[in-house]
Amino acid sequence: MASLPNRMLTVVIAAAAALALVLALGATAAPASKHHAPGTHKRPLDGVFERHVSKKNKKWAKRVAACESGGNPNAIGSGGTYRGAFQFMRSTWKTSPRSPGGDPIDYSYKTQAFVAVRLKMRSGSSPWPSCG
Repeated sequence: MASLPNRMLTVVIAAAAALALVLALGATAAPASKHHAPGTHKRPLDGVFERHVSKKNKKWAKRVAACESGGNPNAIGSGGTYRGAFQFMRSTWKTSPRSPGGDPIDYSYKTQAFVAVRLKMRSGSSPWPSCG
């Protein structure tokens, strides 16, 4: 009977270690000060994305975001150079059509996707050479 509690303790310790690892790996995706809980991003272009972006472009956006960041609007890559679901450089984000400015990770996926689709319409898929 004494071995059952020991097994349970081992399982609890293993689960806690796995959770700690997941949390530690997740922390590398975005600095704690810039991490947004679901639903807390700025959403100025979400409605426009829903109403005015074609199904084809929505599929394109989903595919590119998945390739670039796993679809994570908080993703930060290459030491902070590339940001958001579409891994925008800040300079590209700032000069993209309909960009609200600031930092892409402050905005929802749909707002980032709308800006990405508009940039694709202007420049083609060249901003995403591996995924576009």
